[in-house]
Amino acid sequence: MNQMEFEKMFSDEQKCLEYLIKLRWPDGFICPRCKHKNYWLTKRNQMMCKKCQNQTTPTVNTIFHKSKKPLTVYFRAIWWIVAQKNGVSASGIMRILGLGSYHTAWKWLHKFRRLMIIPGREKLSGKVEVDETFIGGSKSGKRGRGAAGKTLIIVAVELKEIGTGRIRLGTIPDASNKSLKKFIVKNIEKDSCIVTDGWKSYKGITNEGYKHEIADNSGEDVLPNVHRIAALLKRWLLGTHQNYVNESYLSYYLDEFTFRHNRRKSKSRGLLFETLIKQAIIHKPIKGAELKGI
Repeated sequence: MNQMEFEKMFSDEQKCLEYLIKLRWPDGFICPRCKHKNYWLTKRNQMMCKKCQNQTTPTVNTIFHKSKKPLTVYFRAIWWIVAQKNGVSASGIMRILGLGSYHTAWKWLHKFRRLMIIPGREKLSGKVEVDETFIGGSKSGKRGRGAAGKTLIIVAVELKEIGTGRIRLGTIPDASNKSLKKFIVKNIEKDSCIVTDGWKSYKGITNEGYKHEIADNSGEDVLPNVHRIAALLKRWLLGTHQNYVNESYLSYYLDEFTFRHNRRKSKSRGLLFETLIKQAIIHKPIKGAELKGI
């Protein structure tokens, strides 16, 4: 629930290992070779099967695989990410954990952002506002949906009787029918009602199994919920990350913002921490070279 409880639960490497074992084998350890259920931990923190002597580790084939850093440092990094309402920057993680370089902290954060996309997550449904916006500084030249020098992102927001529900964000190459339709089909359930402005590229979405409603443009704000999310996103990028976001990695930041926003009402930081640790266990190891652009 708080920093004090976290420090008590994960004060040393042994407690972190026991936590991983519990999450990885909730029904009890099973030897991958002989299926025997009894083991002991060696001095090198390897799990040795009592029957066939096969050795494995709780971190094998996880995001922690072959890392030289102790689990206590990884756990503190992930806890700090979920404990802070607006997240933390690479420079912040480097300073808090005493990491040797900014680049190490930067890689860690991008690896953790990979964990924020939950496999098999439910698509948005019901009535959903959809619109596009640009991310990037002010630049001269072409304006509107084809503006140059900026990244075009698409925003979808579930509408509820009171307030809004979940969101989805994504980068798109352009505002063409093909790009918009691809995002909608991937992220929104069929038979949902898509609410958009009058942009021509949204025409024909009904052919994909959706209802389509064009918002009333008589007011000042045609799609207020999408625009509010877009404003919150830009404020978050500026406030937490000082707008220092390379276009090549923007989708990872969108994943983090989506994860945070969709769990904004969660009262337990501990459950969010557990969610990411579970993801770290089932996610394949991520090598630094796999992060785009390194």
